[in-house]
Amino acid sequence: MSSIGIVAPVLRLAALVAERRAGVLAAHELDQSHLDVLGVLRRSGPPYRLTAGELSRRCRVTPGATTQRVQSMERAGLVERVREEPDRRTVHVRLTTSGLRRLDEVFAEVVAADESLLAGLTPPQRAALETALRGWLDVVQAGLPATRPESS
Repeated sequence: MSSIGIVAPVLRLAALVAERRAGVLAAHELDQSHLDVLGVLRRSGPPYRLTAGELSRRCRVTPGATTQRVQSMERAGLVERVREEPDRRTVHVRLTTSGLRRLDEVFAEVVAADESLLAGLTPPQRAALETALRGWLDVVQAGLPATRPESS
């Protein structure tokens, strides 16, 4: 039962963070999936482009989901698909100048909203929380059971 005391607040916090982000993004006619794509392309560095397959891997979504996201974002002028020359079989998704500018504007607002959620924590509390969450995430992602200190 002790897991409930940790997992339940984490789930509630995740919902509150997602709700706050959704509000910020909706004001820009975006959603979290758009922010994911824009962020992944931005972090790829100039020229801010990746193959569609690599974008799917880095966003951790199916190729079909990537296609839907890219189509929507392409219509909005945030990204463009570019075919590799000379055979044109390889498709890259590239962040447009407009997309880069929009990401920079939106990201600043997202960070401000995130910071407002953390405002009640002291710097030591924030550092301890970050350490604990990163440690837990590492264990879960590695697929390893969490280890317990030996009782004396």
